Amino acid sequence: MSAPQQRGRRRAESTRRPSLFGLASASNGTRAASKSSPVAATAKCMAAVAVLGALVAAGSVAQSVENTLSDQGNTSLVSAVDRSVPAPAVSVPTDAAISFPGIAVSSSPKAAATPAAVKAEAEQVKAVTAAPAPVAVDDPAAAKAYASGQMAAHGWGADQMSCLTLLWQRESEWLTSAENASSGAYGIAQSLPANKMDSEGSDWSTNFQTQIRWGLSYIEGRYGSPCGAWGHSESVGWY
Repeated sequence: MSAPQQRGRRRAESTRRPSLFGLASASNGTRAASKSSPVAATAKCMAAVAVLGALVAAGSVAQSVENTLSDQGNTSLVSAVDRSVPAPAVSVPTDAAISFPGIAVSSSPKAAATPAAVKAEAEQVKAVTAAPAPVAVDDPAAAKAYASGQMAAHGWGADQMSCLTLLWQRESEWLTSAENASSGAYGIAQSLPANKMDSEGSDWSTNFQTQIRWGLSYIEGRYGSPCGAWGHSESVGWY
């Protein structure tokens, strides 16, 4: 009874083991299956290539991102350094002077001028800019000499000079600045009004030559000669 049980066990074990024929047929089937599907193999290759390309692309993107972050980090670092390092201070002396052609500029504070100093400077400016007032020249001798030289221009002889001397001695004493306080007549010839002599020159108030030219023209036009004017003055007291 024991022997048949052993044979049965062996058969049972042998049935569980694959036979050589079965392995060979399985192997042949696998090869046949692999040979019979080229499309599947191509798909696998393409998938592998796609995966490889994705990996390469991912690496490039990662490198680009890393470079960008690195540049930003460097820029931030430079900015931080710029902010942390203060600008160098420039020192200028307080009394530094800047020169321009004809102009001097100084950074030193100038003391405020006192009223007295301002008044003194104003007086100096006034003295320089104000024109001197004209002054009448009173020179009877020079005035008579000039009048004597003008006789011939009016056609008169030397005898007329004696009458003219007496006439204007009575009127003004041959003074250029002579003025009649009551009438306002002015000058050697006692022009009334005084500004009538402006026809001979604008300096009539100070220049005896201008006054004499006007006076001789007046005498010639009204009395004909100095002796005619003197006769009228002797008669009525004026000419």
